[in-house]
Amino acid sequence: MKYEIREAAIIKKLPDGYSLPASWGAFVETCAKAQRGDFGWFSIKYTKPADLLGFAEPELVPFLRLPDGGLVLFWFYTRRLSRVVHLDSEGGTLLVAASWKDFLLRLHKRRTAVPDLDEQEARFPKPRGLAARVEPLAASRRAWAKWCEQLHADASADSTDAKAAESERLRLALIKATAKEMRASVRASEKLLGYSLADDDDYTSMVDLIVHLTSRSYKVTTIGGLPVPRPQRLRKVMTELSEFLGHSLKKCQVSVWSSGQVFVDRNTCLGDPSLYRD
Repeated sequence: MKYEIREAAIIKKLPDGYSLPASWGAFVETCAKAQRGDFGWFSIKYTKPADLLGFAEPELVPFLRLPDGGLVLFWFYTRRLSRVVHLDSEGGTLLVAASWKDFLLRLHKRRTAVPDLDEQEARFPKPRGLAARVEPLAASRRAWAKWCEQLHADASADSTDAKAAESERLRLALIKATAKEMRASVRASEKLLGYSLADDDDYTSMVDLIVHLTSRSYKVTTIGGLPVPRPQRLRKVMTELSEFLGHSLKKCQVSVWSSGQVFVDRNTCLGDPSLYRD
């Protein structure tokens, strides 16, 4: 079985202004001549690095897919320099070559630190014009580690922002979905107090819902045990809330307050944190 070569998919993913190394064509030609299992066991095609890294960056362009599901990628560190990185199937990363020429030399010497490349019986031929010694990797690996650390920090911040935005969206959706119940609660509070509540009154009315939401059944009752009329109208937002929290809402209490606060089981606050400050 021959190597599968999809150069077009790789070229399409190159960052603007970048190109493949001059010796890329010779590398592909060498691989194409080898039978699967001789010294490669990989495919030359593009695979999404986000599947292993958890994020995607245009500077990372995979060019080898390994049998264990790992990838070998170009890391376009600068416009004139492409370093080479290995991502294993568990998401681990290692910079394996300081340049493309260094990668070819390490591939020939079986010193890439990538088992699928170094443990082949046949030696990858040494292209002409390569140095006699491999390049030191300490500085390149520090640069790679720093770059990854920053990307992970940015990805974490983006995830936090997205979670906060979804929490606020659900808060507003729950307020809208329970508006009818809230009006009834406010009227009941006014009757109890004996006067009408102004918009800026500190008195807080609330709607406490007990949700019985599973994959097969759906029911909502109030804290007093009375069923909520037409509970199916709440199903969409309750299902989204369940997905956001990552657990079932079976026998879960959702409290919506007229002050805009929304609590889940009294200890999870939804939405804008400023609403919950004293």
